[in-house]
Amino acid sequence: MTRVICSSCGTRCEVPFKPTSSKPVYCSDCFVKKEKASSDKFSDKDFDIINEKLNKIMRALDIK
Repeated sequence: MTRVICSSCGTRCEVPFKPTSSKPVYCSDCFVKKEKASSDKFSDKDFDIINEKLNKIMRALDIK
């Protein structure tokens, strides 16, 4: 384990890897919050639009 300071909240924590200086390191709590926030980027409407576009492409290519 490597001792680090969380890039988000400043808490001292340990991580199971040796971090590089170019990437931020997060404590467990901040990592979970960050992952949750990134998973909320797309709405159901966004996925509906993407699915409709994929359906059009599949029809154009005659893929079933």
